[in-house]
Amino acid sequence: MQDYTNDAVKAIMADYTPIQVKTLMHDHDESNFVHHQTTDEIVDFYAEHNEEIHHWLLDDSHAYEYYANAMGAYNYAQAKCTTDKERFALQNEYLKDVVYIFIATICYDLAASHDMLDMSMDEVENYQLAKELQHAKTKLTVIDGGKK
Repeated sequence: MQDYTNDAVKAIMADYTPIQVKTLMHDHDESNFVHHQTTDEIVDFYAEHNEEIHHWLLDDSHAYEYYANAMGAYNYAQAKCTTDKERFALQNEYLKDVVYIFIATICYDLAASHDMLDMSMDEVENYQLAKELQHAKTKLTVIDGGKK
């Protein structure tokens, strides 16, 4: 995957492991968005990266369809709200939908760029373990002063 300057993309790339990415490829259940579960986590991520998220979703032709449908549903539902409490709850659902569409899109791109789309879960687990082992070896080399 090319180097991205989009901080929202970098945040997702840093948060989600290959196993979590592969899991999201097969099951978009809310529980699999493990680093963005609570309303506070979602709203904080959105608040920090909203412009980057929206630009990404507008520019991605596949994600845009989901994004536009979510926006249309939100606008329709918002018109039906009769209280500020309903509007606030609906807004939080919309933000969650937008953040989850964004994360799913980034995870797909990550999986594709690392040839994980056709890998089995066992292969992805082995890939992740190999990366973790390499990272641990590098860390030990630094701690040991670069001695071999």
